[in-house]
Amino acid sequence: MKKLIDIIDVSDQKDIISESNDNWYKKRFAIGIPTVNRFDLLKPSLESYLQDFPNVKVFIVDNGKQGIAEHYKDNELVTVFEPENNLGVAGSWNLLCKEIFKLHGYALLLNDDIYLGYGIEVVEKAIYWDNLGLTQSSKNFSVVLLSNALYTELGAFDEQFYPAYFEDSDYLYRLKLKKKCVQRIDYSLDPRDFMASQTYEKEPQKYMNIIFENKERYIKKWGGLPFMEQYRKPYTPSN
Repeated sequence: MKKLIDIIDVSDQKDIISESNDNWYKKRFAIGIPTVNRFDLLKPSLESYLQDFPNVKVFIVDNGKQGIAEHYKDNELVTVFEPENNLGVAGSWNLLCKEIFKLHGYALLLNDDIYLGYGIEVVEKAIYWDNLGLTQSSKNFSVVLLSNALYTELGAFDEQFYPAYFEDSDYLYRLKLKKKCVQRIDYSLDPRDFMASQTYEKEPQKYMNIIFENKERYIKKWGGLPFMEQYRKPYTPSN
């Protein structure tokens, strides 16, 4: 029986990426980043990504209306969405996936408060090892490589987990239930730098309430906390 979780480190593998043209890189994957109010942290990383990932498209959901679209209006590699209201993490990921998968096979979804410190070759190696699954760094969903094939198979992220927390656990459990799909943890995708956003520290009670509400929502949906789920189908009143 295929393992549900495959933990590997391909950082020492020999180079398996052959010489390819720019169009191949453009269509292979694109980067997606949701952000609310930390463009100050995102900007230096984004400037580096444009150098580290030449000709790779970057899609940003600016949930805080921080003027990112105006800043990059002349850069054809950067596309910025500015929704009327905060979409939350799951909603932002869904928008990013919808747009990226129009032309690309993979979405590299990133937190806005990290810097990867690597380039195309590392991501392409992760794609090479993918098998209709989800590849993440060892730092949870700070870096996620998601295929169009899996997103089509599994469906969208659950936007009921708003604005954040437990949407990743929900997706991983749904992945676990699809036994032909595989979750891979790839240490070579780990970000080099983490910038402390201090969002939680500024309003701890607010975020504690959000965590509690989404924890209860998760328990109701799956019959237990992550790794303690009882249901194989989401709970509905008719179950």
